Amino acid sequence: MAAEVAAVLGLACCLMSAGHAQTRPPVEAFAELPAQAPQISPDGKYFAVKRGIRGRPGIDIYQVDAPSAPPLVFTSDDWVVDGMVWAKNDVLVVYDKKNTAYDSRDGQSLVRPLEDATAILISERKQVRLSAYMRIEDINLEDADHVIASVEGSLFTMDLRAGGQPTRFMKGYRGAKDDSTSKWFLDGHGNVVGRVDATYVPHSDYTAPLWHLTLKAYKNGTWSPLATFEGEVDRGDGVGGLSEDGRSFLRLAPNGVSTKSVTAIDATTGAETKLFQDPTYDVSHLLTDDWTGRVIGYAVDEDMPTFHYFDTAREALQKGLEKAFPGLSVHAVSADIARDKVIAAVTGPRTPASYYLVNRVTHQATAIAASNPGLEPDMLGEVKPYPYAARDGLALHAYLTLPPGRPAKNLPLVVMPHGGPDARDDMEFDWWSQFLATRGYAVLRPNFRGSAGYGRAFTEAGLHQWGLKMQDDISDGVKKAIADGIADPKRICIVGASYGGYAALAGATLTPELYACVISYAGIGNLPEFMGYLQAQYRGSITYGSFEVTRIGDAFDDAARLKATSPALHADNVQAPIFLMHCERDVTVPIVQSEGMEIALKKAHKKVEFIRISGDDDHYLSLEASRLNLLKETDRFLAANIGN
Repeated sequence: MAAEVAAVLGLACCLMSAGHAQTRPPVEAFAELPAQAPQISPDGKYFAVKRGIRGRPGIDIYQVDAPSAPPLVFTSDDWVVDGMVWAKNDVLVVYDKKNTAYDSRDGQSLVRPLEDATAILISERKQVRLSAYMRIEDINLEDADHVIASVEGSLFTMDLRAGGQPTRFMKGYRGAKDDSTSKWFLDGHGNVVGRVDATYVPHSDYTAPLWHLTLKAYKNGTWSPLATFEGEVDRGDGVGGLSEDGRSFLRLAPNGVSTKSVTAIDATTGAETKLFQDPTYDVSHLLTDDWTGRVIGYAVDEDMPTFHYFDTAREALQKGLEKAFPGLSVHAVSADIARDKVIAAVTGPRTPASYYLVNRVTHQATAIAASNPGLEPDMLGEVKPYPYAARDGLALHAYLTLPPGRPAKNLPLVVMPHGGPDARDDMEFDWWSQFLATRGYAVLRPNFRGSAGYGRAFTEAGLHQWGLKMQDDISDGVKKAIADGIADPKRICIVGASYGGYAALAGATLTPELYACVISYAGIGNLPEFMGYLQAQYRGSITYGSFEVTRIGDAFDDAARLKATSPALHADNVQAPIFLMHCERDVTVPIVQSEGMEIALKKAHKKVEFIRISGDDDHYLSLEASRLNLLKETDRFLAANIGN
């Protein structure tokens, strides 16, 4: 282990000291699509990296023994690459998506994302299109051709080399309407070991769960119910899979109103035992073995993610990696079956994600991929925690990014509420806020109530608080930065995307005196219309928009409140110029939301600009051209309104 750590440490020191700082990196260095989570093949012969290829998400496949040789490339001009998984030693399955028009039951023309998959047969140098909406559940390594996949709640065997035609392997539970098997557990060798069945529970209390979930173990052809629990509104049951010893199922449990913990459910008796709980932060997710699906550890997102393993050998490797990269978040993202070759990911506040291939036999480490390679730590802004109290006393976490080389005094400030809103910001590298810092702006990213990561009570404190207490939390952070002398009160702009875009527009209409300008990317302007859109999108499903109804409110029962907190209905209150951006074929938040906001602002004779982003029909800025456009236009608008 000492030699292994020394090899990685030597490489890290070498890379971190390379190059010379520039005072202002070019915008293209931030807009570049990042490299993401390389994965190594089961036999350790290949590794694949998701990265930008000609401005679109694509996959490069390399030989481990020849990483500098030209890769096998997969990309598409029509589909957006969404993820990947090794299915065999020489077969990589790539998941992709694209928006597809369809007619709803009542004749409306709507658009939904179509999910698809492609098997890349490396040895045969060909591609096989697989069934839509399938997800591989077990790679079954003893079988050179077949995998087991789930489609609409049932399991199918699929021949990857003969056209990918599915054959039913095991039927899942199908009840009334949306009741179904929501998750399967297999052992990596084609054997089913358990599943979770979900049953919808109608209710009128928006804080109540929507699902009853039953964990069942499968042994000798018999299903045995082990535990029943209430699911969260997003239908997440929290069960990650079997423990490595096979004696229990491990679950990420909500624990009432406290933080999420790791619990073990005995695979025979169903008895549940708590294994770990952090008093402040949720356990963010369980870590699983690439090949068996068994739970091997867990992650906690503190100010930066930390990773913990049950197995002493894995934990020793983790500690070695942390020693090699002090002050950064580091962990193994992939390993071959023998665990002789490991890919480690490294990131930090001023360190874009980089990836290293560690050979644990030869004790050699090789840098294999880097996000934003044109950026170096000393080019970027310092990021630090910025805690404060809301007006009602609730403790809030936020992060402040300062422009490099400038004192934290009387700065132009960009307040940037995150999307979700069931998400959170932390201190990992953030391309948008760091870009703004290099342009001279301080950036405040508040984790307002309703954010994830700080326990169920904190998240539920945001239920039905869009434009109300959630917005107050953002305003209180701005006022704290002013009181501390960090922000120039006359040069503050609120900028956000998705929910953050809504919060930006709400800031313009509910607290117009705070902001000198407003930027919304894909924000929601009219809440009743947005809820109506969700109803049309998911008509025929009893759970249409259930997440949004729980978070925002019902279009009928809560109509008065939704109207009172809809920015497009209060454009007369706006004082600052507003800049809107939206992808034309966004199906998560339709562009009509920004169109309606523009109409309302123009009718009220307010200053507004609107850019429609064509060629990218994603909500998530999946194309490099979209990211570049966003950054350039944000830079221009800020410079004109609060610039230095």
